[in-house]
Amino acid sequence: MAIAIEPFTITRAGKPAETLPRCSGVYRFFDAAGALLYIGKSVDIRSRVTQHINEGRKPGRHQRLMSQVRQVDCQMTAGEVGALLIENEAIKREVPLFNRRQRRLRRLWTITLTPSAEGFLQPTAIDFLPVATRNIDTFGLYANKSRVISSLQNLARDHALCLRMMGLDRGHGPCFQHQLGRCDGACAGEESTMAHNARLLDQLARQRIAAWPFEGPLLLAEHTIKPIEKQPEQQFHLVDQWAWYGCFDTLTAAHDALLTEQTPAFDRDAYRLIYSAMYRGRVNLQDVTTGQPVVNVLLSKNPHTS
Repeated sequence: MAIAIEPFTITRAGKPAETLPRCSGVYRFFDAAGALLYIGKSVDIRSRVTQHINEGRKPGRHQRLMSQVRQVDCQMTAGEVGALLIENEAIKREVPLFNRRQRRLRRLWTITLTPSAEGFLQPTAIDFLPVATRNIDTFGLYANKSRVISSLQNLARDHALCLRMMGLDRGHGPCFQHQLGRCDGACAGEESTMAHNARLLDQLARQRIAAWPFEGPLLLAEHTIKPIEKQPEQQFHLVDQWAWYGCFDTLTAAHDALLTEQTPAFDRDAYRLIYSAMYRGRVNLQDVTTGQPVVNVLLSKNPHTS
């Protein structure tokens, strides 16, 4: 639901946005002609917009933004996760003038790991399909294959990994980088397969795109204990293979979207938001067809919740 406050002009004295709700959601700034200037999110919309107004009194880019604002619309959500996901999608789709540009990446490459005959994990560059079954872990998203190779070369150089054991350098025996003291010696028998693999995985971990750990699509249910007027008490985020279909107020609407909507493309930012929400246990998981609870297998991987 969108709510518009009365048009206002930012003055030296300022004017509080008292008609905006004090709950989580997404807000949009428009100029006098109705052009979209900015999209933001907050757990307290009124407080955040008031902060914008105060920051707009100082010279700079923020003042240029706020001097043009004449209307604020807001979309209330049941929680912060919904606000984050809606904001991410809206910025990319609506392209506000003052938001940092976030473009959807098209043709992408990623890294898979395959063990060699000796057991060393070897990275390989493959196409990352925007719509696909995510049944294996991959690492990173790259604009082209050459960037994959250069990234792996830099990774090996910075962390003394062996390019030869990674399958990126031909030859036998100790590699040239080992002779220069830039390889910890997996190629010379001075570092075990297990140790080399562990260091490689440790460095790639921050770029991991996890395999989808569920049998099919599911709902991320978000609730608020004391909803204010017109705020949704609960909302459902329909997700499959890390792709976000959208935010729905009812189970029926979410189920209908799964049957009628085109499968959305993978979005890296949405993936990070969804994974974080599940890993931290900030949402409840439900079966999209029955509404029954689904075990959150990611919680077992979080040492703070196990």
